[in-house]
Amino acid sequence: METPASGASVPFTAYQKGMLTLLCSAICVVVLDFSIVNVALPSIQTALGFSASGVQWLFTGYGLVFGGFQLLGGRLSDLYGRRKMFLTGMALFMLASFLGGLSINPAMLVGMRCLQGLGAALLAPAALALLMGVFEEGPARNRAFGVWGTVAAAGYSIGVVLGGILTAWMGWRWILFVNVPLGAVILVAAWRKLPEPPAAAKPKLDILGSVLVTVGLMALVYALAQAPALGWSSWATWRMMGGSIILLVAFVVVEARTAEPLMPLRIFRLPGIAAANMLFTFMSAAMVAMNLVLTLHLQQVLHFSPFFTGMALLPHGLSATYAGPWGGRLATRFGPKRVLVSGISVGLCGLLALGVFLSTDNTFWYHILPATVLLSFGMMPAFVTLTVLATSGAKPEDHGLVSGIVNTTGQLGGALGLAVLVAVAAGATAGALARGASEPEALIAGYRLALETGAGFVAVSLLIGIFGLRHRA
Repeated sequence: METPASGASVPFTAYQKGMLTLLCSAICVVVLDFSIVNVALPSIQTALGFSASGVQWLFTGYGLVFGGFQLLGGRLSDLYGRRKMFLTGMALFMLASFLGGLSINPAMLVGMRCLQGLGAALLAPAALALLMGVFEEGPARNRAFGVWGTVAAAGYSIGVVLGGILTAWMGWRWILFVNVPLGAVILVAAWRKLPEPPAAAKPKLDILGSVLVTVGLMALVYALAQAPALGWSSWATWRMMGGSIILLVAFVVVEARTAEPLMPLRIFRLPGIAAANMLFTFMSAAMVAMNLVLTLHLQQVLHFSPFFTGMALLPHGLSATYAGPWGGRLATRFGPKRVLVSGISVGLCGLLALGVFLSTDNTFWYHILPATVLLSFGMMPAFVTLTVLATSGAKPEDHGLVSGIVNTTGQLGGALGLAVLVAVAAGATAGALARGASEPEALIAGYRLALETGAGFVAVSLLIGIFGLRHRA
């Protein structure tokens, strides 16, 4: 019989199971909204008259606000109550989804996507902080994080498939309307089940710090999103990057001198938290960009329809769903660092297999399916273990803050990955066309270099995991 120390059998109470179901359902809806828009883009572009460059704002607008407000959202949940921020975030998300489905022009839809991002930025860190409050640090929390990561991975996969089905059968507006009934069920359950915060003196909010970090993060995400279009050598790109860095440096200076800071710098004295969040950045960069490149490859080179592209990516998500819970269990049994390094190593092999052997002669069954499944079995346990590392040791009053930091670094990593890999792919494709390659061959050259660059991000993560987490067993 396995002991609790093995991490294989950690009993949850009925209350814990209920809370885990509620909180994971909420994060599933948020993650689902990242992917559900993908396959509907052509329909949205035709229906509302988006320009080729303007349609990217359906992603950029959402990511800009979601990434920029995460840290503030996390701290607000600590200061004013996680239940309040959870309910507010879900209500905003539902409202924006409903109004977005009624959009009559591009500006209205982009605006509602930004409002969705704000709702998600309040909801996500509050949900993770609530989860940390329900499960004590150790085997139970590790296992809960495994379920959390699994549901997030499943949400992304469900979004790809659901987006194709809804767009084909009911029209693109239903990719937004579907959030309303889903959110309503979660909102009612949260209103009834989430605990009321204890009465306390109203804390002070660090207004200057809040403005500096929110504007700085939004400027950084915007600069990364616009870099491929403007060019990395463009003065406008570096001006935006420089401005965002100045704002973030000013934020750190203010936090060091403020009596009640938005982000107490003592949080980074927790062993390994800085290294763990650096890992989140690089690993998220690789995975977000990999999903985009693979989606484009399936449609533009292998000529899959949007629906079958979603179905082709489903095994990747199902594998991640199966592998996720093992991250928490193995971290408890063998230690987070060992599981992390092993998972990143396996994921690196999968990503290299995708990039090195990518060609116009690929078949889904013999190349893409094995490589993506291998990638899932490596990276998903690694992400779960990273969540354990990035949040362990935090005081209860800082749970929202560390949750916001984790979500922020993941979002920034995704923006960084898209900016760098889109630019790398475009440059390699243009160079191949100039040398006389056919369009499919040129696209392959770009996608291959992008995937190899993503593998470089994962290799950096591996080095940080080996040498930067030496004090985390």
